[in-house]
Amino acid sequence: MTWSTLVRHGRRVLALLTALTFIVGVPLGPALAASAAPASAAVRVAQAAPVTGGTLRIGSDLTYPPYAYMSAGLPSGFDPDFMRAMATELNMQPQFVDTRFEQLVTSLKSDHFDVIASALYITPERAAQVNYIPYFTTGNSIVMSTTTTARATNANDLCGLSVAVIKGGEVATQLRSTASTACIKAGKKSIDVRDFTADAEGTQALLSGQINAQVTDAAVAKTAVDSAGGKLEITSKDLLFPVPVGLAVDKGNVALEKNLTKGLDAMKANGTYQALLAKYNLAPATNAQVSAALGNKNGSTNNVDTGKTGFSFDWAYFFSLFAQKDFWAATVTVVALSALAWGISVILGMAVALGRQSRHLWVRKTLDIYVWFFRSLPLLVLLIFVYNAPQVIPELRTLVGSPFMAGLIALVLSETAYISEIHRGGLSAVAGGQGEAGRALGLPWGAVQRHILIPQAFRVALPSLGNELVTIIKLTSLVSVISLTEILLVGQRLYTQNFKVLETLAAVALYYVLLVTVFDQALKVFERRLDFRRRGLKTKLASAGTLGALELPVPAPRTSTPHEGEVVIETRSERKSFGQTEVLKGVDLKVHKGEVVAVIGPSGSGKTTMIRTLNAMESIDAGEVLYKGAPVGYKVSSAGLHKPVPDKQMARTRERIGMVFQQFNLFPHKTVLENVAFAPRHLGSALDADVRANALAQLRKVGMDAHADKYPHQLSGGQQQRVAIARALAMSPDVMLFDEPTSALDPELVDEVLQVMTELASEGLTMVVVTHEMRFAREVADWVVFMDQGMVVEEGPAAGIFDHPQRERTQRFLTRVMATS
Repeated sequence: MTWSTLVRHGRRVLALLTALTFIVGVPLGPALAASAAPASAAVRVAQAAPVTGGTLRIGSDLTYPPYAYMSAGLPSGFDPDFMRAMATELNMQPQFVDTRFEQLVTSLKSDHFDVIASALYITPERAAQVNYIPYFTTGNSIVMSTTTTARATNANDLCGLSVAVIKGGEVATQLRSTASTACIKAGKKSIDVRDFTADAEGTQALLSGQINAQVTDAAVAKTAVDSAGGKLEITSKDLLFPVPVGLAVDKGNVALEKNLTKGLDAMKANGTYQALLAKYNLAPATNAQVSAALGNKNGSTNNVDTGKTGFSFDWAYFFSLFAQKDFWAATVTVVALSALAWGISVILGMAVALGRQSRHLWVRKTLDIYVWFFRSLPLLVLLIFVYNAPQVIPELRTLVGSPFMAGLIALVLSETAYISEIHRGGLSAVAGGQGEAGRALGLPWGAVQRHILIPQAFRVALPSLGNELVTIIKLTSLVSVISLTEILLVGQRLYTQNFKVLETLAAVALYYVLLVTVFDQALKVFERRLDFRRRGLKTKLASAGTLGALELPVPAPRTSTPHEGEVVIETRSERKSFGQTEVLKGVDLKVHKGEVVAVIGPSGSGKTTMIRTLNAMESIDAGEVLYKGAPVGYKVSSAGLHKPVPDKQMARTRERIGMVFQQFNLFPHKTVLENVAFAPRHLGSALDADVRANALAQLRKVGMDAHADKYPHQLSGGQQQRVAIARALAMSPDVMLFDEPTSALDPELVDEVLQVMTELASEGLTMVVVTHEMRFAREVADWVVFMDQGMVVEEGPAAGIFDHPQRERTQRFLTRVMATS
């Protein structure tokens, strides 16, 4: 299947989904609606619970003691007790469906249960959605800490205070509207109302000192005070906002409504109803209270008849939500929280990822445990723990005192663990030679990470990091559990009052889609800016006529340097093992100033390991490696053991010992000129203009100055190796190490690299070259060392080794190699 076919099918599916959404959402017109109404009502009757016998499905929030909660595995409290008595009167079997409070009406209308019994306050908005059977009256109490000096006895005393309420409760609306308006008129600050998913969470926040007071149902308040061990008390004298409570059934389910009303009458007649009210210290609902709660000015207690029996999408309400200032304020909060959490976690995640590569075991294990723990811990639990931490450590209140800061800290703790794994993957994707190339230039560990590894790893990880940002944006909806006003919480406040759930959540979804789209596009722009391959396309490519040997200087005639004089670098009885395998077995080597030493031998003879020990890219187990008489990369303890020197000290030594690798190891995110100028600019004190001039001079020496603005991926292998040589030369080293510099090149590119090396030798540069190029070793080297099985088998002047080898093993090697050449 081609891409065009897939796109065509995708468009058809999208068009079908759009059409279905339009059909479901748009009212169908007066005639069709009129014909549909009886059918819909018939469906409601068919779905209703039977008049007698069978199962009565009861929706209740079983996290709301003392009205409804779980005890010993069974629903307990006033509402379960009441509904069991009701079911007995109706000769039915009760079945409780645990549902969160804000979802009760929506679930009822979706036929997940038959009746709501969950201390549901009667309000005009709810009465437009369900029919009520009033069964008691309650109100709210103010709960405060016993250590509080200024006690609030009524709603007016709450002005300027932070107050916990249960999310979706009518009291939240009363405090935000009526009570806060009164505060403002009195010249005081409005009430800072904070929504919590459950009353227990609000009580915990009060105990932690995160809020000043809690306003909740009187019975719930008494339970909270009784269980707080003397730390809390009810400070209000009278009930706040008294309101009747009712059982709720779906409109159109007339049979069940009548059945429940008859059952309530029967309970009143036999005294069961009065006994339950007395047990829970509740009062019956009066007709006046019910009429006022329903908003019936004529004193009627009848339910509101909206005339609606089917679903219709309220488009006017839906579009009005995009003009809601609360939604836009919440959007700003989500943007700030998401951006800060992502940005901080990206930085800390990289630190964790680097720390897990530490050579110190305790650092690695500590960070491993951190990542394991916080990836295992649900964010919701972490949010509640962090927000209530001041209850255990009061000093933390200044740090996590606000829901925003508590949410930010919890998100950072959790996301740092996840993002560190993304960074670890990015670091693993960077070629191992990149770090070695930086260290070989004399850069300390921190500079290598900051300028070489992290930029490359970040570019690799950016798509995954962008995906994690999207996840963080959506995770901010969980922060409402500690009462932070984010987008979803604003929507929940609305639909718990008007029950226009689909319209509200559709708007919430679009707000999130808008945020994700903006961030996603911004990240794509950022990703394109970091893509050095796109930048490389703007670089003018050299014409074919500028390539090849014509770029290279012709080597000057060279006089052989004798194997004597000042010793620049040497090894004495050098030994090195990898596990149980001893790779170097007492190697002795001396390199004099101005000398070219070629190290030859079969593969696996230890040549590369030996040359890597000369600048401490590999440590040694025993013996000595000396640069101008000083140990390279180690110090000897009193017990005779080798211990690594500090990183900065090792870096200063490497500045004087240049190295060129088999795989070039150019920095792919930097241009040719930037590669060569980078280390001198970072480590030196020279002016930038001088550094640039020196870099161009070195490129000119290897015939690469015409390619200064290109990126490594635009060069051939031979050209890359010549740039690598120029990069090492830019540090003005005393000695240059070449580790098989032509082994990764095509045969036709070998000569251009060897030509550069020959020119360097003619200039008197001290060089140690591990090579399989016998012609170069014979014609250019002053001294040749033959290694086999980790030992120096034979060494001497180039002519002597190639023309008159003394050892039988050397003779066999040269005979085979020269015959192949």
